[in-house]
Amino acid sequence: MKSEAVSLPVIAGVPLDCSFWLEDDGWSGVCERLSVIVRGGSFEDAKKNMEAALQDHIERVLCEHLGRSSQRIA
Repeated sequence: MKSEAVSLPVIAGVPLDCSFWLEDDGWSGVCERLSVIVRGGSFEDAKKNMEAALQDHIERVLCEHLGRSSQRIA
């Protein structure tokens, strides 16, 4: 019996150190290593916003890198 490959997206978590602090109008956060800054009304919001911003940033960097790599091959 021939086996068939299954393709599906896999999300890999990458731990990164981030700092969060309380300001007068909510929470702010920064991931200095990747120059990502977020805000949120609560700590939980700021952390959730950081996770989303980091995911977007990493996806964008990978797409740019993979696009350049495939152009070199062509």
